[in-house]
Amino acid sequence: MITYRKLFALMKEQGKNTTHIRKENIIGQETLRKLKIGTGILEEYDYKVPGTNQKEKRTREISIDTKAIESLCKWLNCQPSDIMEVIPNTMDNADRLCDALDCKIEDLPKLLSMEEK
Repeated sequence: MITYRKLFALMKEQGKNTTHIRKENIIGQETLRKLKIGTGILEEYDYKVPGTNQKEKRTREISIDTKAIESLCKWLNCQPSDIMEVIPNTMDNADRLCDALDCKIEDLPKLLSMEEK
């Protein structure tokens, strides 16, 4: 997973917040929501089956477009590594993942596609 805790810490350090992001139209509201969650997280959504009125539950991984990362880095005058951190989805990193996601270790497989080493 990728966590963006460093982004919010850098914003605070520079006296900026999510209100500034919205007012200055740096990124969209949906992208901001994804940044708060982190990427690589599994999210359930309703899918409308084409040609019917039926909906079914599907799962997708949350992702952020690189254009959003570029906009944030220009706005904060920084590099991508200053705003994001990759935490591999392995049980060796369970403590770090749970800290980033505020969850219990047993919940990780429901939230992330866990990998072998």
